[in-house]
Amino acid sequence: MASKEELKAAIHAAFDATVPDGAAYTKVYASDMKQRNYIVFRSTTIYNYAVGFRPGSTDLVILPVDEDKGRITAGTPVTITDANRGAVKKRDLQGRFVVSVSDGPRFRLTVIPSVPKIAAGFYQLPVDQKEEFAAFQAVRELICA
Repeated sequence: MASKEELKAAIHAAFDATVPDGAAYTKVYASDMKQRNYIVFRSTTIYNYAVGFRPGSTDLVILPVDEDKGRITAGTPVTITDANRGAVKKRDLQGRFVVSVSDGPRFRLTVIPSVPKIAAGFYQLPVDQKEEFAAFQAVRELICA
């Protein structure tokens, strides 16, 4: 498995390559886990994201990413601005930040300052992002104000 620094750099590079002017954004790794309970088994689906923002602004760019052996593949970015933002929750019951597009998808984002390697065995990509986490918290406060 790739190191924490290599994964973080790969996530940032995927964002920069996919999003116009991507290098101008501060980026943070986020994840979401959805579980479904069936009679016979339980299904767990993990979603990984690179979230771009500019400190002091309330615009977000959410880029779905997939990881395979340290290689990051980017999906289609979703830009959320004041004009198209739908419902927002600072924290849901699982502690996730919830933000949606008024006529589109809803994202439940778990953002933590450091994802330990042990959690990577469960679902999250191991990254250290203490400075980015602090900047994201400030933007989240602006959005939820």
